[in-house]
Amino acid sequence: MASILTSFFIITLVNILAYIWAYKKQSDHLTDISYSLCFIAVTAWFLFDFGVLSPGRLVLSMMVILWGLRLGGFLFYRITKMGKDKRFDAFRSSSSGFLKFWLLQSLSITIIILPVLFGLLAQSIEVCIPALLLWGAGMVIESVADWQKFIFKSNNSPNAFIFHGMYKYIRHPNYTGEILIWVSVFWYVSPILTGWQWVSVISPGWIIILLTAISGIPLIEKENKKKFKEDPEYASYIARTRRLVPGLY
Repeated sequence: MASILTSFFIITLVNILAYIWAYKKQSDHLTDISYSLCFIAVTAWFLFDFGVLSPGRLVLSMMVILWGLRLGGFLFYRITKMGKDKRFDAFRSSSSGFLKFWLLQSLSITIIILPVLFGLLAQSIEVCIPALLLWGAGMVIESVADWQKFIFKSNNSPNAFIFHGMYKYIRHPNYTGEILIWVSVFWYVSPILTGWQWVSVISPGWIIILLTAISGIPLIEKENKKKFKEDPEYASYIARTRRLVPGLY
């Protein structure tokens, strides 16, 4: 328990330091890279300091580290091309408003990584092939969707919206992939959970809430409805597609 509390303080400290730099420089370059690096650093710490390098622990760690390297690398590359993240335009210059974002990010990392920490503290965790396959599917979906959207935005005007590739079938396939990744991580760890450790089910639950009700889909769709409200093609696209799962949601 002490190690988990320590990880929370480390995550919060890193994000506060990143906030200070980002607010001072009015820069978005550390936002996403600090998010991914917190996951990678804490996972590596628990892997090497709290048990033997067994196959089960190594695979679990790589599920997080590879995800973090891919996501962090992509988002850092994207922000260097974009220059800034327009999501923060409304509150980047507000010290308190910007700090709230960084504190929410700290809380999110702590919640999402919980099952990973419990899994790495267990010495007998086994490799779960079905969960690993689901993780692989999530990685492929998220990676392809991110790249398709990035290329589209790089080659089109701000008044165009993507509706090809994976976006032909659902409006936010990158979020579908992200949810699958963290559902699979919880699935992988679930056989070793006991007692109060089951509180870590909040991890995939939080990802779903975050992306569907707080900072993901609602913000994007609100902006798109405003931007494309006069576009009948966009209205048709919304009518024939779902947000995350074809035919369901």
